[in-house]
Amino acid sequence: MNHFATFELPSTFALDVTALSARYRELQAAVHPDRFVNATDADKRIAMSRTVDINEAYTALKDPVRRAMHLLLLVGVNGLDEKNTSMPADFLMQQIDWREALADARLKEDEDRLAEMATEIASTVASLGHTFDAAYRGAHYASATTLARKMRFMQKLSEEVDSALAELDA
Repeated sequence: MNHFATFELPSTFALDVTALSARYRELQAAVHPDRFVNATDADKRIAMSRTVDINEAYTALKDPVRRAMHLLLLVGVNGLDEKNTSMPADFLMQQIDWREALADARLKEDEDRLAEMATEIASTVASLGHTFDAAYRGAHYASATTLARKMRFMQKLSEEVDSALAELDA
């Protein structure tokens, strides 16, 4: 299923998330259960199935990593292929540095460093996204796959930093 087609959007990484959200609300309103109170059971099932498709598509497209992975799937590339786990050595070293910095900031309960890391990671994800977009548009799918996997790692790291910040606020 092409999630972009669900929203009648072009299959591209650079996406107007505000427009996506507006279209999501429109589509959800069209299949809302209240509109099908007097419908046949078959029509209710179709509306429910459509609701599930819309929710799945929205969840995939609003998230840059999932959007990148979906774009790759549309051209027959599984970005999450367990057989392809290679990553550039410099990125692996950077991962180690990020992990050590996170562990250190957590241990010291350094809220400023964690906030700084959150900003750095967001910037890195944005940069990776721009580079992914160029690679994908240029049909450089191997490079795009590596970039999508890097974004996935950085997104997980971002979640860990956010969790550490939340722990300090608790």
